[in-house]
Amino acid sequence: MGLSWLLASSNDRWLHPPWLYELYQKAFRSNIEQADWAEFEKRRGELERSQEALEFQDPGSGRPCRRRVSEQAKQTLLPADACRFLSILAEHLHCSAALELGSSLGITTLYLAGNQRKVVTIEGAKPVSLVAEKNFGQFPDLNIQLLHSRFDVVLASALDRLTTDCAKGPILIWLDGHHQGEATEKYVQLILESLGPRAVFVLDDIRWSPGMYKAWKTLCQSGSWPVKIDLHRMGVLIPNPSLSPGIYTLRPPLSKMRSFL
Repeated sequence: MGLSWLLASSNDRWLHPPWLYELYQKAFRSNIEQADWAEFEKRRGELERSQEALEFQDPGSGRPCRRRVSEQAKQTLLPADACRFLSILAEHLHCSAALELGSSLGITTLYLAGNQRKVVTIEGAKPVSLVAEKNFGQFPDLNIQLLHSRFDVVLASALDRLTTDCAKGPILIWLDGHHQGEATEKYVQLILESLGPRAVFVLDDIRWSPGMYKAWKTLCQSGSWPVKIDLHRMGVLIPNPSLSPGIYTLRPPLSKMRSFL
């Protein structure tokens, strides 16, 4: 954790905008559990114990990957508290749907699809996406559409599905793949051209590399998002002009901090 981020961050004691204070309470102070969350975490545990072998070419780097599902789960799945934050954020902002770039094994997708929210998710590594597809099959009531391909190949199709099928309202965009600054900016621009002010972006691993952090800072300087939230690991860009504008550096409580580092 960077010292500069820690010094700049604040918790709910210093939050003045009511909408942001309420979000903080829901995401970090409340002990309310949604009915499906325990089942999602049970499935995570099964994945972390699975010895099934995976062999694929990394869609971003092109390097061959050989690992077990348990390794993939432990290395790539978003921690539970961060998954819950995404679900609560989507609900708090009344998002009608979600687009996920980087399904991995599908646990975050399940959280995004709560409360009958439609999710279109893309995964470029076919063996990984097949495991995710099996996970989705265990929750048939959720509205999840999985696309097996590289992001740049099927992004336009994914956006068409969202704009055609979904009611008006914000759409949460979860970017959790191809962690390169230039690629991130490109995907954000393409999505913004399609969805305009409906797009609420959440970027993962904004401090993963100098390139990713540069991309985050560049996007923050854009006039497209009056509200920016820096959670150290995640960066949130909200287009709603009626909310109090600014860059908010939020520090979760110590009990949940680890999920955001």
